[in-house]
Amino acid sequence: MYSHEKFRRRLDELFADVERLAADPAGRTSAGRKALDEMRTRLAQLEAEFTEINKKSPAEPQVPPPAAAIVDPNPVVSQTGKSRHVTPLLYEKEQVGYAFAGLSLQPLQDTDSQVSGGTAAITAPLTVGGDVIGRMQIEPPVEKPLSAEEVSLLNAVAQQASVQIQNLRLLEATERARSEAEAATRRFIHESWDSYLDGIQHHERVGYVYDQSGIAPYEEKDHPADGIQESVKVMEEQVGTLYIKHDPTRPLVEEDKEMIATVAQRIAQQVENIRLLADASRARAEAEEATRLLTREGWRSFVNQQDRDLRFIYNSGQVVPMQAGNMPDAPIRSLPLVVRGEPIGELGIGGKDSMSEAELDMVAQIASKVSTQIENLRLSASNEKRASELATVATVSTTASTVLDPDKLLQQVVDLTKERFGLYHAHIYLADDDWHTLMLAAGAGETGKQMVEFGHAIMMDAEKSLVARSARERIPLIANDVKNEPDFLPNPLLPNTRSEMAVPMIVGEKVLGVLDVQSEVVGRFTEEDTTIMTTLALQVGVALQNARLYVAQTATVAQLRELDRLKSSFLANMSHELRTPLNSILGFADVILEELDGPLTENMNNDLKLIQKNGQHLLHLINDVLDMAKIESGRMNLAIEKFPLTEIIEEVTSITSPLASEKNLALFIEPGSDRELEISADRTRLRQVMINLVNNAIKFTEKGRIAIHAARDGEDVLIRIKDTGIGIPPEQLESVFQEFVQVDTSTTRKVGGTGLGLPISRKLIEMHGGRLWAESTGVNGEGSTFFVLLPIEARVRKDDKEIAKN
Repeated sequence: MYSHEKFRRRLDELFADVERLAADPAGRTSAGRKALDEMRTRLAQLEAEFTEINKKSPAEPQVPPPAAAIVDPNPVVSQTGKSRHVTPLLYEKEQVGYAFAGLSLQPLQDTDSQVSGGTAAITAPLTVGGDVIGRMQIEPPVEKPLSAEEVSLLNAVAQQASVQIQNLRLLEATERARSEAEAATRRFIHESWDSYLDGIQHHERVGYVYDQSGIAPYEEKDHPADGIQESVKVMEEQVGTLYIKHDPTRPLVEEDKEMIATVAQRIAQQVENIRLLADASRARAEAEEATRLLTREGWRSFVNQQDRDLRFIYNSGQVVPMQAGNMPDAPIRSLPLVVRGEPIGELGIGGKDSMSEAELDMVAQIASKVSTQIENLRLSASNEKRASELATVATVSTTASTVLDPDKLLQQVVDLTKERFGLYHAHIYLADDDWHTLMLAAGAGETGKQMVEFGHAIMMDAEKSLVARSARERIPLIANDVKNEPDFLPNPLLPNTRSEMAVPMIVGEKVLGVLDVQSEVVGRFTEEDTTIMTTLALQVGVALQNARLYVAQTATVAQLRELDRLKSSFLANMSHELRTPLNSILGFADVILEELDGPLTENMNNDLKLIQKNGQHLLHLINDVLDMAKIESGRMNLAIEKFPLTEIIEEVTSITSPLASEKNLALFIEPGSDRELEISADRTRLRQVMINLVNNAIKFTEKGRIAIHAARDGEDVLIRIKDTGIGIPPEQLESVFQEFVQVDTSTTRKVGGTGLGLPISRKLIEMHGGRLWAESTGVNGEGSTFFVLLPIEARVRKDDKEIAKN
């Protein structure tokens, strides 16, 4: 229910809307003022009626009826209890409810208070498409509760009521949509007629008077003082009035009135048809005028681009250009050559004193045919020209995209543009934001090269410069007659320029420069040329940006390589310098531990052993760094020799078995391994790789085993080291072979390491011409498997040998 305050507030808003309409110039007509006055009167009546209703005392509370149905027009909860989005109503939410009792149906004044839902009441939801739109409540007599069948029947009734309510909603929405469509149609007709009268009659009425003497224009004096009138309507929108002055001695009967209404209806249809026809004719005239304008501009451009006189003589079966020596006498008959109502030339007939009507008719037909053929030839030539220009754009763009030197790229672009488009000159300016200038970067031919060598430049704010203005305004500009253009900046090296076009090269939001083309023909450039050159400038700008990025990237890569070389050299030198004193420290520690200089106490012996252990660890780290530095700098040498592979594997298991025993791990060579296999490789480096792989497996395996298997695989040998450790996530199988990378910092920190063992091992295997990789599911307990694929005869690359020699 609405409160008085809410209703009053809405009335105030409506009155405010009315006042705004009254202030609008569109509402100041007599019809508009009349409509506004009627609205004010009606609103005042509504306000008075509502005020009177609210003065009455509120109704006494009613006892809830036995049966009630409530429809909520804006439900927000579905059967599942989840919130659902429902389109809000135009006005505040209001429930609609009805009660059925004693064979009578009454509306509920307050559904929240009148439908209490007592203990004996049974409620069934009203649902549509899963949305709860209301509820149906049944309150049976206390002495006769509802049975299960009756409850089921109640739910079925509720469902049928839901469907019917939804149908009524849809019907109302359909009627509302139809009314809105009709209102829109009437508004369109009203506006169309207003526009028609304003545009044709200049706010004057259009009217006619018909009597037995004929039809005459309507004047105010012709308005009948008495009689009847009938509205002339189109789609319920009144567009005029039909006045009838009848004979006073003969009153109109009902049939006469029906006939007048029918006549008014026919007049309305005919008048609307005439208006639509006038609109169509006007639209057609505008289209024809636009076509003639295009034809005129097209021929003007075509003639301006020709470097020859377009006049010809046909005589004795030959067509020759008209020149000073063969100028004909004055023609006896001249006919215009017309294309789409636009004259494009003239056909003259001479050589006779007179012509018959048949000959004149034939000449007229020839002129028409010649006009059509000439237009077809021009359009064909224009299409071929555009196709050639597009092909040129594609060629220039392809060439530009393959050149990575910015200077060469720009020079090739201007040379190709000048040659392929048949231009007098072409050059490219690049924007220099620091100096606020446009520097000439490339020019076609020798003239362009001279201008570049002279350092030709244009200030960005130069007034008399088409190039500077194009860069400032970021749009293409054309000067088809430079002698009459105030923005043209002449250049003494280009004296024959007659027309010019400047197109900015824009990439993203940045103006990289301007592509400037010039011609020695007046009127050379058209709007279509602007489109072609804009496409070319855009692609050249992108190619230039890519070339600049490539140059910058190449310089960065060169710097990074040099830094990497310096780093490797530094590490190699420092590793060597660090290893020398460290070996000396370890040697003296061994001497002291052997008690060659005297007996040691127990504490001294323990301390020296710690020094020796950590020194050995530090020496191992330094050796790893030194090996990596040698490999990266190309100073790692391989000493290839032939030996049994089993010797290396057994030696590795012997060296690493103490570490495996400390963790109670089984380290063994699988029975299926080939123990007779011999290979050619660097024994020391292969042993280093195997020790790295086995130690790595022991570090990350807490229980289980490490198995080594070696067998021939064609011309190669495949070595497999499999453990039952924590495994490696599949997405990180390659990262473990990168320098200083550790998969799990918490785990690797427990076991230690530099992160260089696996990268060094892979590089050493690759230097032999082999491959090292790992496989793992990443599941703890399933472990990892490392594979080493080596050629039986080491395939050392030539560049590795040359590096080793150097």
